[in-house]
Amino acid sequence: MESGRQLTEKNLVLWPGAMKARKKNVGFSLIEMLVVVLVIVLLTSVVSLNVGSGGGEIERDQTARRLASLMSHAQVEAEFSGADHGLYFERVSDRGDVRYRAHWLRLYDQGWAETKGNTALAEPIVFPEGSEIFLTLSSDPDVEITARPIDLRPKPQVVFYASGEVTEGGLEWMDASTGSLLYQYEWDLLGRIDLLFEGEGESILASP
Repeated sequence: MESGRQLTEKNLVLWPGAMKARKKNVGFSLIEMLVVVLVIVLLTSVVSLNVGSGGGEIERDQTARRLASLMSHAQVEAEFSGADHGLYFERVSDRGDVRYRAHWLRLYDQGWAETKGNTALAEPIVFPEGSEIFLTLSSDPDVEITARPIDLRPKPQVVFYASGEVTEGGLEWMDASTGSLLYQYEWDLLGRIDLLFEGEGESILASP
């Protein structure tokens, strides 16, 4: 009995310390929680950056394919409507930022103007920021792309004639910061269009 009583007293003495030890082992310290939060924030930032970059490239690829597809559509629309259509590339500067656009036009009695009644050709092609465009035509190997003077109703650089012919030429879409070639377009007199990724490999879109 005496030994049992001593054991009980020892347990009573050690119990508060044991409780403290158990409390120390449960949960995390403030520093540990701060480290965990910091790691989560860093991982989230990296994932967001990668997703944002990938999303930008996907959107750029879609714009590149859309341009080639709509060029073929404009050729068909010109033949079907009996009216010449065109594509006017312009270079605009807004507070030091240079952007490129391509406007779909149609030849009316009053001159060249935006197309009417054609939803597909209603909106211009807007090239992403950081792009640089070089246009080459069979009649002009070094086309100067400038702002479009709307009041003068200028003739577009690329014309899709009602006869089915197209202004023969090509276009290079470059990365302005690195100077690398992103996309290369080539089309002939009959409107057959090839779009090459980085100027190499097989055509990823070609009109019949």
